[in-house]
Amino acid sequence: MIFYALLLLIMLSLFFISYKYPRLDKACSLAILAILVLVGGLRDRIGWDYNSYTNWYLKGTRDDSVEFGFLFIMKIFRYLHLDYKLLFFTFSFFTYLFAYLAIKKYTKKRSLPLLLYFLIPVLFLYSFTYIRQYLSVTLAFYAFTFLVDKKYITYVFLMIMGISLHYSCLIPFIIFFLIYRYEDSIKNYHLYILIVISFIISQIGVIYWLSLLLQDSHYLYYVSSEAIPVPLLKLLIMNVMGFLVIKYFDKEGFQNDYQRYLLLFYVCSIFFLNIFSESRELTRVYIYFRIFEIILVADIIRYSIRNRKFLLIGFILCFYILPYFRAIKIDSESTLKDEFKFIPYKSLLFKIS
Repeated sequence: MIFYALLLLIMLSLFFISYKYPRLDKACSLAILAILVLVGGLRDRIGWDYNSYTNWYLKGTRDDSVEFGFLFIMKIFRYLHLDYKLLFFTFSFFTYLFAYLAIKKYTKKRSLPLLLYFLIPVLFLYSFTYIRQYLSVTLAFYAFTFLVDKKYITYVFLMIMGISLHYSCLIPFIIFFLIYRYEDSIKNYHLYILIVISFIISQIGVIYWLSLLLQDSHYLYYVSSEAIPVPLLKLLIMNVMGFLVIKYFDKEGFQNDYQRYLLLFYVCSIFFLNIFSESRELTRVYIYFRIFEIILVADIIRYSIRNRKFLLIGFILCFYILPYFRAIKIDSESTLKDEFKFIPYKSLLFKIS
């Protein structure tokens, strides 16, 4: 826990430096990126799927049932006789790199969105585990900038890369295009309605119907009686945050062409979280859309600091910092073998042979 607390302190310090001295924002953002790469890429035996990915790479245990892009990458690494640890580092490096490149295109002020990326457990901490999907998430995050710029071939190419790593990327591939095409017909009051209706559905439940639909699929586990639901308190707070973000942009408007799309994607994340809240595994699709939150909320934080909205600042701090430490605490109390937990953090840099 001490390691992650110190890491957070360093990240916050870099943000405050960038806020106090705007000319240093690029340097601070690159420093944050370097820390993300070093911490995420040089981890040693950390993450729930670490052992399964290691066995998979060394023994080919799932080669016949995996997306072709990931299999292609593994085959190259095997052919070159590269260590599986380099595979982890490579995926981590490109995951955070694409997040950084996307942030760079969405906003000129990069340090705060990167800090939020670090703070949201489902973006940074859990990237230690779901390495294929998380690279797919940041690829999609970056790819959308090309769709807005009407560079359709680049957009499709990047999204196909994402799909080749994790089939779930097909969902944002379709939704990104639909929202890009029909954004003008979606009003903000539609977003409020969507959040309310999806929250009501979350309390009614859809697991039973999904179990019928997926009964012959290997995805049945995600909707079985073993599925772990999203805590109601988290659901409520996420929905409140959604209302707050919509209200802010209702009042302040959008500063560039991107932000309207980003708001719609962010509301999609709340929709998917609500709809699939009975199964935490199924909600993983919402990560493709929640990542846009880091751009939107960064604007709200700057506005709050500039206008001394201390109550709002306090709420946002609690919204991010409490879940960050809660995720680490939950991991430390899990029944996993100690060697695969986030705590204690173990780095290849300090490994004693």
